[in-house]
Amino acid sequence: MNERTVSHAYGADDPGLPSPPAVTDIRHTLREQSRNAFANAEPRLSPTVPAAVRRWKLWLLTVCGIYPTIVLLGLATSPVLEDLYLPVRLAVLVPAAAAAMVWQINPRLQRHFGAWLTR
Repeated sequence: MNERTVSHAYGADDPGLPSPPAVTDIRHTLREQSRNAFANAEPRLSPTVPAAVRRWKLWLLTVCGIYPTIVLLGLATSPVLEDLYLPVRLAVLVPAAAAAMVWQINPRLQRHFGAWLTR
């Protein structure tokens, strides 16, 4: 597109109208092209937003998972750890229970009860 075409399209031949710069026409053309591209584009599926988890349900599910875990770990390690003081026993049990909850129990519980957690 040359400068003469641009000035003629805006009526620059009319002495009463000032000639706009050629940049304006290029911006207008690019804007129209982008509008047409968006109008003719195929509709995209919006990404799914995960539903919010109800915190009290997550708390309840965690309590239901951690209680049996601690009881079973306590029973399984009691012959070995029974001579130790309670704080030392807990220093062994708590990291083991937390690891089991984070990597094994909670993911399975959340997968199984996922629909209930978001209702």
